[in-house]
Amino acid sequence: MKQAFILWSGALLLTFLTGYVQSGTSEYYPVTGTSGINGKKVTYKFDKIYKDRGDYKFIIRTDDPDVEGVIKWKKKDGHEWKTIEMKKDTNVLYAKIPRQNAGNKILYYAKLYKDTHTYNLPGEPVTLLFLGYLPATIGFLSFFTLFGGLLLSFRTGLEFFNENQKIKKLTLFTVSFFFLYTIAVTPLRKSYELNAINNKVVPITDLFDLQSVILFTLWITAMIIIFKSGNPKYPALVFSLITALVFLLIRI
Repeated sequence: MKQAFILWSGALLLTFLTGYVQSGTSEYYPVTGTSGINGKKVTYKFDKIYKDRGDYKFIIRTDDPDVEGVIKWKKKDGHEWKTIEMKKDTNVLYAKIPRQNAGNKILYYAKLYKDTHTYNLPGEPVTLLFLGYLPATIGFLSFFTLFGGLLLSFRTGLEFFNENQKIKKLTLFTVSFFFLYTIAVTPLRKSYELNAINNKVVPITDLFDLQSVILFTLWITAMIIIFKSGNPKYPALVFSLITALVFLLIRI
């Protein structure tokens, strides 16, 4: 019992750390920072992906009530920069950028004014990708099946250190989670992100991503090898490590 608790705790820790690293190195990780204007703090966050309903609301927090600003934006393949005046609300400057069609990208940045000085935030324009509205239930299912599969993958690999091995049983659970993630949840999530539900028919290849397909294929292969192996400890550990690398290095 104690050994099982330690192994599950180790699998949870590895899953958390891997997810943290993947999130922090993602191309869609927002641009955040704090700048100073006349000794007053200005905090900002520029998102790189937007999946909610309605227009995109951009917010800057400032300790200086006299700071004013605008948002400059244009379509990724456009030439004309558009300007939106930022409104004030206590210590907040905000503006709404019109929602774009799913899959479209824009460039945007903020231009702040204080007395005769102008400040551009951040140093260069940020790319924002608009996707279709993703219901919270679908987002949760995607998160649960992906990270559930990742957790079980680590747990299967950690059976290397267990005397009473249950590698084959854990492998079946891992394959089941990646099957659900790849075959059921990912196409549904992609359909919402592409705004295809009741709107259009998209190519079937657009309903899958490379990472999910590789993870599922990887664990189908792992299941075959583990079930045929006289000593499945080593292949279980190897496939668990490969899974982490695929998760961290393949993002599409």
